Amino acid sequence: MNITPQDIRKQIFKKAFRGYDQEEVQAFLEMLATEVENLGGENIELKEHLNALHTEVQHYRSIEQTLQEMLRTAQQTAEEVKENGHKEARLIVKEAEIRSSRAIEKARTQVQEIRTELVELQNQRDMFLSKFKALVQVQTDFLDQFQMTPFNVVKENIPQIEDDATDQDDEDA
Repeated sequence: MNITPQDIRKQIFKKAFRGYDQEEVQAFLEMLATEVENLGGENIELKEHLNALHTEVQHYRSIEQTLQEMLRTAQQTAEEVKENGHKEARLIVKEAEIRSSRAIEKARTQVQEIRTELVELQNQRDMFLSKFKALVQVQTDFLDQFQMTPFNVVKENIPQIEDDATDQDDEDA
């Protein structure tokens, strides 16, 4: 049962012998009606405030939910970035290993080529030394023969050559 301030103001009591003072009852009813009216207004204000607070709470819950979703998204993104970083790091390491393997293989090939060239140069050196030793031996043998030739044979031939040269000069003159 809802009693409004108007109901209190319109309430009429029966008159009885030795009853209450009508003016006092009327003043009390007016005071009561005013208080109920004030309480009703306050109640309406509180309900409006409560509704506003409910709306605000809903707004904050919505914000909280949005923030939680953003946090989850940020965490997922961070995990993805972290995983992508790990993948990229593994890829960089793999590429570096491949490049280093190629560099090592290239170096081994160059070492093998240098060894082959060195062997070839050693063979050329050995061949040169053999030929040079043979040449030196031929020259040594020649010098040995030249040294063994008696000097007097050379002497004997010199005067004959001188005579031939003199005869030739005479004929030319």
